[in-house]
Amino acid sequence: MFSRLLQASVRAAAQRFARAVQLSRISPNLVTLLGLVITCVAAYLIALGAFLPAGIVLLVAGSFDILDGAVARASGRIHRYGAFLDSTADRYGEGVVYLGLLYFFLIREHRDLEVFLIAAALLGSLMVSYVRARAQSLNYSCEVGWFARPERVVVTVLGLLVNQMTIVLWILAVVTNFTALQRIFAVWSQYRAELRGQPRGGSVEEPAGDASPVSPTKASRGTAPTSPGAG
Repeated sequence: MFSRLLQASVRAAAQRFARAVQLSRISPNLVTLLGLVITCVAAYLIALGAFLPAGIVLLVAGSFDILDGAVARASGRIHRYGAFLDSTADRYGEGVVYLGLLYFFLIREHRDLEVFLIAAALLGSLMVSYVRARAQSLNYSCEVGWFARPERVVVTVLGLLVNQMTIVLWILAVVTNFTALQRIFAVWSQYRAELRGQPRGGSVEEPAGDASPVSPTKASRGTAPTSPGAG
């Protein structure tokens, strides 16, 4: 996982840039949506097999994903909906990139192995994000893992730029699912720690399924997007 120090430096630089060019007048939600549109352009280029320009465009889209949080902080418009929209746009962005890859390898190249790897990588990416969101809704900490969204974006961009997407798909298929397992184990460890802290005969309430409510702490947190996707 990228170091927190590096992420903090990138965010600080983006915030200084946002203030310098007076981007505070722009809605951070608009920046988020523009980033998604640019990602869709990259996905279209991927579907055409234009990997090098797709990698450049996807890199630009990633900068928008950093910039929206900087604009939110520079303008003082830090709202829960902004964080929700950012996370939702991130999921759609990843999805359309995989759709572009699926079209290229399935329709244009007729290559079965890459199609399977795309499906496995997409499953892992979704599970990494879901496990974190579900864990946080139950007041568990879930920041661990090798391949959160920033790492996935960087590896994908590199693969496009050097035209080595088969290797990158192997990496994504394996490491994203391993990251999901890392997070599941982290939550299990916290749960076991809770049990050890209970008096003999005590029990820990376990909300079942998706019916359990989001914790008041998480629900009331008004944070803006602060990283290239919290995934």
